[in-house]
Amino acid sequence: DHTWAIKTAGPTGSFAVKDAGAPCDQWAASSALVRGLASEACACSGRGSQAPLLRRSSVRRPRWASIGAAALMGVAPGRAEVLGNHTDYNEGFILAAAIDRYVVVAGRRAPDERGSRCRVASESFPGAPIEFDAALQPEAFATKNKQSGNKAWANYVIGVVSELRKLGIKIGGFDAFLSSNVPPGAGVSSSAAVEMATALLLKGLFPEALGQYDQLALVKVAKAAENNFVGMGCGILDQFSSGMGQAGSLIYLDCRTLDCSYVPMAGAQFVLANTHAPHALVDGKYDELRKDCFAAKDVFVKASGDKSITHLRDVNAEMLATHGIKLSHGQRKRASHIITENDRVFQGVEACKAGDMETLGKCMSESHVSSRDFFGNSCRELDIMQKLAHGIEGHLGSRLMGGGFGGSTINLVKDEHVEAFVAELSKRYEAEAKIKPTVLICSTGDGAFCEAL
Repeated sequence: DHTWAIKTAGPTGSFAVKDAGAPCDQWAASSALVRGLASEACACSGRGSQAPLLRRSSVRRPRWASIGAAALMGVAPGRAEVLGNHTDYNEGFILAAAIDRYVVVAGRRAPDERGSRCRVASESFPGAPIEFDAALQPEAFATKNKQSGNKAWANYVIGVVSELRKLGIKIGGFDAFLSSNVPPGAGVSSSAAVEMATALLLKGLFPEALGQYDQLALVKVAKAAENNFVGMGCGILDQFSSGMGQAGSLIYLDCRTLDCSYVPMAGAQFVLANTHAPHALVDGKYDELRKDCFAAKDVFVKASGDKSITHLRDVNAEMLATHGIKLSHGQRKRASHIITENDRVFQGVEACKAGDMETLGKCMSESHVSSRDFFGNSCRELDIMQKLAHGIEGHLGSRLMGGGFGGSTINLVKDEHVEAFVAELSKRYEAEAKIKPTVLICSTGDGAFCEAL
C-alpha cells in the first residue's frame, strides 16, 4: 500500500488528497464546491468585496493497482460557541456556528479477505496505522479496541464504530486517513469534527447498514462516542454544530428538544484567538463543574418539591433567589451562570434577528465575566486575551469559548476592522502574556457531509 497524505491549504482550507506513491498519471483531479454550493455563492468578507465560501479544490484520488481508489471522504467542520457556555448538558439553549475549518476523513472499504479489520492513520500523528476489529460484540469492543497514549486520537474514530455496534449496526472493514485544519486544543471541538466526519464517511461506505440514518441520528451517535468511548461528558453542542451548521447563519438550539432554527449574521466576523494555554478537558475539571450543576438541580428539586425540575434549565432567577441559600457556594455560582447564560442566548438571538451586532457583542462579553466569576472555567491566559481585545477598533465583544480552562477566545469584530484587529490583538497578547498566539478569522460554514473522491 502507498502512504496516504491529505494536505490543507489557504485560509478557507482547500484539500488535496493524494497517494504519495502513485505516479502522477494515475491521479484523477477534480474541483467542486463544498456541499454543492453554486459557484456564485458568497459570504461577506469585510474587505469591500464578496468572498467565496469554503471551496474544495484539486481533489486527487489515490489509486492502488490491487485494491482500487479511495472511495469517499467525510468532511466535518469545527464549531464556534457564540453564547451558551456549559448550557448544553443542562438542557438549556445555545447560539453557535459551524466554522470554515474542516476535518477530512478519506476512506475505502477494505478488501473482502480483510473481513472486519479496520485501519486508521492520521497526518497529525505519524506512524503505523492503528488496527481494530469492527465486528466485536459491544461488551468486548472497548476492552479490545480502545487506544491509549499517543494512539488515543484514534478513539474518536473507533468510538463511532463502537456506538454503531451497540445499535446493532454491522460495519465491515475499512481504511481511513485523517487530515485537518481545525486547530486542536483551541476550543473549536476538533474531536467532534473527527467524530462527525467519521460517521458521514461510514454512512457513505456502508449505505446498506446506515442509509436510513439522517444527519441528526449521526449527531447523536457522535455525541455518544465522545461520552461513552472517549469518556468526555459533553453535551450535544459540539456534534450538533458540526453536523447541522449552515453558512451565513448561527444555530439557535434548544438542547432539550433539539429543535433548532437559524438566525442571520451580517456586518461582523468571528476572530478566534488561541491563547496556547493547555486545553485538556478529560482531566476532571469539566466533570467537576458538571457534577456541581446536577447537584444544584437536586437541591432545587428537594427545596421546591417540584419534581418536574430535571436540569438547571428548569430553574429561573426567582427560584435561585428563594432557594439559593440551600446550595453550597460552588453550586450557587454554577447555577447562577447557567440561568443568566440562557437569558443571554435569548438576547443574542433577538439581536441577530435585528441585525444588532453591538448587543450580540455585549452579551458575549457579559458571558465571559460570568464564566470567569461564577462558573469558574476561565484561566489567566483567557482573561488576558479577553481583556486586551477591549478598546481595539472594531471590537464588539469577546468571551472564552467551549469548555474553558485554556483554548481560545471568540471575538466579534466589525467587518472593516478585522485585519487590523488581528494584528493588534496578537501584538498586545504576546507583549503581556509572553506567548505568541494563533489568531484566525473565521466565517460560518456548512455542516458535515460526505462526497465521492
